[in-house]
Amino acid sequence: MNRYRLRRGSALFAALLLAPALVTVAATSLQAGDFLWSARLELPSGASVARVELPAEALTRLQSTDAVDIRVFNASGDAVGFAVTGMTAATEQDPPRHTPDYKTIPLFSSAGGKPPRAGSVRVHVNEGGGKNAVWVQLEGPVSARPADAIATLPSAIINTRSLQQTWSGITVQATLPANNPVRITADISTDLASWTPVSLRGRLYRFEGIDAPRNDTLEFDSPLVLDKHYLRLSWYGQDGVQINTISGVLPVSRSPVRPVRAALAPPQQVDKATLEWSLGFDTPLSALALTALQPNSLLPVRVSGRNDTTQAWRRLGQTVVYRLGTDASASTNSPMPLASGPAVRQLRIQTSNGMPLDASGMQASVELRPLQVVFVASGPDPFVVAVGRAQTPAAALKLSDILSALPGKIEELPLARIGEVMLHKPGRGDGSWPGSIMASTNKRSWLLWAVLVVGVLLLAGVAVKLVRQLNT
Repeated sequence: MNRYRLRRGSALFAALLLAPALVTVAATSLQAGDFLWSARLELPSGASVARVELPAEALTRLQSTDAVDIRVFNASGDAVGFAVTGMTAATEQDPPRHTPDYKTIPLFSSAGGKPPRAGSVRVHVNEGGGKNAVWVQLEGPVSARPADAIATLPSAIINTRSLQQTWSGITVQATLPANNPVRITADISTDLASWTPVSLRGRLYRFEGIDAPRNDTLEFDSPLVLDKHYLRLSWYGQDGVQINTISGVLPVSRSPVRPVRAALAPPQQVDKATLEWSLGFDTPLSALALTALQPNSLLPVRVSGRNDTTQAWRRLGQTVVYRLGTDASASTNSPMPLASGPAVRQLRIQTSNGMPLDASGMQASVELRPLQVVFVASGPDPFVVAVGRAQTPAAALKLSDILSALPGKIEELPLARIGEVMLHKPGRGDGSWPGSIMASTNKRSWLLWAVLVVGVLLLAGVAVKLVRQLNT
């Protein structure tokens, strides 16, 4: 009996030793076909370490929030060392900074075209296709105007001649009509006679209601230096507007990271005021771009998200979606930034005023933080980058470990180009053994799985034989 117990204990001990090894063999047998998306890489000649920028179609197939389901393989199917850059906060912009507030000086017209008294200054503006003379009270109280001035114009001047800073935009403190986006135009001048238009993006708006959307920031198309210039803001054709003060938005200290934009499939119409999207990926979203397709349309909306149907919807933000105009120069809303947080796999937008929301009149895109993969070109080429596999263990190296062996910076590494793209359907796509077995179509993977199966059968046979001997 002791002999049988010894043999049984030896067999169980061998099984415990062999099983982890077989599982490890199976786990390390990943190939490009086990991932949802893969692409061949075209490397510069002689490159030993290279980098590749993942396109939008790769980022929208990641099944992890921290990009662990990425691999790089050589032509032999062996995984090579790699690191991922772009997921850390170091690549994000610093929070915007503002200048102190500057009071605006209103423009006014005088009776009969005669210059008003009290030291007012003539200003030339273009109205109705011609140049007209209006007036501004540069000295004294900002709100003061001569008694013989007949009207305050929908325009104001800010004396920015002594400013040395570069502005990327302005934040406006103003009285605005409710539920009506206001278009503001900007011009600069050194002599109050010749004006140069400056392009401003966005509109000012204030909607009524609890937590209703509002916007008080406008962006310049390019950074602007206002030294030795006056800045003029105008809002012609808009009633009930009064701009009180403005502050300058200073450019961020780091170069802005250009996001990767990916268009979403058409949404599902839940009810007359609700649309939903199923994303199918776990890549964190940095912004949501909603575009109205119908001309002269405007809708305030709430944006919510969640991971699956068992969770409650979580408020992500609110914005106003509009297209004002009928041609290619129509004014449209900017993308809505999303606060950093858990990734969402489902999005919902609802109109906040109960107006109908038609799926055919709305187009949505998401903005994603760009990712680069830095890899060691070891083994034969071509190399393949693969993305998108649930429950994939982390395998990336630290970027510092790769860069420590290089003399230059990451920006100086040769850039590989995306070549032929391949889409896969790896089984159930959940990383489970049955799905992985069915997905592994190359000979090497089949061989490794065959070793695993044979090992398990041998262990089962030994166990059955021992049980029979013990029963005897």
